[in-house]
Amino acid sequence: MKRLALICLLFVSPLLALLTQAQSTFPTEDGERVKYHAYIETPRAYISGICILLKEGDLIKGSLFNEFGITALDFTYDPKRQKVKMHSVIKMMDKWYIRRVIRKDLAQLMIRLQEGETQYRNERRHMNYLFSPLNIDH
Repeated sequence: MKRLALICLLFVSPLLALLTQAQSTFPTEDGERVKYHAYIETPRAYISGICILLKEGDLIKGSLFNEFGITALDFTYDPKRQKVKMHSVIKMMDKWYIRRVIRKDLAQLMIRLQEGETQYRNERRHMNYLFSPLNIDH
């Protein structure tokens, strides 16, 4: 009996941890905020920092700040249409072709975040997106 309880504990606990982690990786209620450590890697450069997602009405608003507090990206995501709209982009990335790639990749990343995954790879452009949830209770 003790062995059965131990086996259940060993298999069910990690599964429950994964389920609770998957539920907390994307804002679902109005006003809810989720914070991530963000890392976007391209063949030539990378951006890392903090990404904050905020659910407001039907939209998800997002901002990506680098380590110095400079806003790299501001965007909104519409989960119904699965579309991202870019509002502001840091100067080094503010080119129409870069904005288009990042907009499409962020839409794919948001879909994956809703499913509980935290990364996306654009094979064609060799870009990696990794958003790890931050557990800051403030």
